[in-house]
Amino acid sequence: MKIVGGPASLELAHKIGKLMDVSLIDGKNKRFPDGEFYFKLDEEVNGEELFVIQSLYPPIDKQMMELFFILYTVRDLGARSIKLFAPYLAYSRQDERYLQGECLSAGLVAETLERLGVDFLYTVDIHNQNVLNLYNVKTINLTASGELAKYFNKYDLKDPFIVSPDNERLAIERAKFAAENIDANYDYFEKKRNRYTGDITTQSKLINVKGRDVIIIDDIISTGRTAANATKMLIKQGARRVFVGVSHALLLGDAWKDLKEAGVKEVVGTDSVVNEFAKVSVAPILSRAINEKFEQRY
Repeated sequence: MKIVGGPASLELAHKIGKLMDVSLIDGKNKRFPDGEFYFKLDEEVNGEELFVIQSLYPPIDKQMMELFFILYTVRDLGARSIKLFAPYLAYSRQDERYLQGECLSAGLVAETLERLGVDFLYTVDIHNQNVLNLYNVKTINLTASGELAKYFNKYDLKDPFIVSPDNERLAIERAKFAAENIDANYDYFEKKRNRYTGDITTQSKLINVKGRDVIIIDDIISTGRTAANATKMLIKQGARRVFVGVSHALLLGDAWKDLKEAGVKEVVGTDSVVNEFAKVSVAPILSRAINEKFEQRY
């Protein structure tokens, strides 16, 4: 097996290669003056089992087209199998048409990836797990919640408590897993989103956090409104400190400013999104998952 690292995730690809003792295939990429993408492999891949690493964080369409070029190239050059690790899998909100006439974007991505030869997909804390039902290939949704929770142990936490800002099943499972990793309790708020306006409302709920350090665990933070709302409620109920661990820390616009003003001490994300908040790597999470799979196979 060999690894092909996409431009959005080259450092992550190197980390994964080092952990798994797998070599990275050398390649070249550049942008022409008009923005067109150029990609070239410098090694033979005919008959190889390949692992392509490319996260699809903003600018999403740019990273997506780069991935399509890479997949087309390795398929066209005769790769025996193509596994894809897309930690942040963009267009993973919509598994059905909620309003008449909507584009089923998740279905388009699934169909395209399969047509380009992907036979196994790994991702991290997908926003809507039902999206994976649109795939006809094997898929695994990994979670970074445990690693994110453990990151905050450096703060000498006082009676730590995990909170999910969302009451969906997957969000609660993430909070539970995070809590198990640091021997803490957990709970959740209820969130409602207006499908037409996108406005989010967090329902008030009494949670036993007085005098405790709280870690909000979330999958994606874009505007930060949901986490900020949850933080304000937790502080009002007596939380000692509030931290945020998020798998995909997009933090667009004034999101970090708004979270700080709400009372958040630190936001920690993973390297699924390359920015200043990426302090936890998803490389060990993928490596463990692959090793477990090989152990089961052999």
